[in-house]
Amino acid sequence: MKNNSFIRSINLIGNEKFEVINKVKILLVGLGGVGGTVFEALARTGFEHFIIVDGDIVDSSNLNRQILFCQNDVGNDKVIVAKKHALHINPDLDILTIKATITEQNLDFFNEMSFDFLIDAIDDVPAKVALVKFAINHEIPFVSSLGMANRFDPSKVIITRLDKATGDPLAKKFRYELKQIGIDTKKVNVCHSSETPIKDGANLNSIMMPPSSAGLNIAYHVLSHFIK
Repeated sequence: MKNNSFIRSINLIGNEKFEVINKVKILLVGLGGVGGTVFEALARTGFEHFIIVDGDIVDSSNLNRQILFCQNDVGNDKVIVAKKHALHINPDLDILTIKATITEQNLDFFNEMSFDFLIDAIDDVPAKVALVKFAINHEIPFVSSLGMANRFDPSKVIITRLDKATGDPLAKKFRYELKQIGIDTKKVNVCHSSETPIKDGANLNSIMMPPSSAGLNIAYHVLSHFIK
């Protein structure tokens, strides 16, 4: 049954490379519009081993853009709902759930875990900086998502280096904080929208297209890392 579920992936990727992605472990931090699509895409492609981290519960305001969640999930922990959803896709998945909001002070528990790729799909800049610092110090490949709010166009979303991600307020803050601790932003891969965000004061509004495009771009970036 498993082979039938993934026969199209196997035929496209090749059996040997499919076995590679089947064995690697992914750490995914953030299960919102970007992270949820990353998780679903990787699970449907054939990745089997995940650590998923999110401190939030599902809110009704998430439903317009976050692919993992439905009305019946409102009020439940995102990590629990995400795991249940993914197991309906592939019951053989190995998923460790961690309900936590990442800070520099609580990253130590990752030292007790092994994983092959880190995906940062959160918005909090200090936490993003801490994740990048951890990944670089432990020589773990990683990619970070930048801002997708207040945008419409999914075709403007690409993977690039942080030093090349211009016109994004989140990228500007991210670059500044990384430079303060001596991290070369040329070594930081990010998913970036080149679309100029709509100015709406402090409001961050979003529809499904840009964050889901970011999720798919990140999923492809991860896949290509292991099958290149």
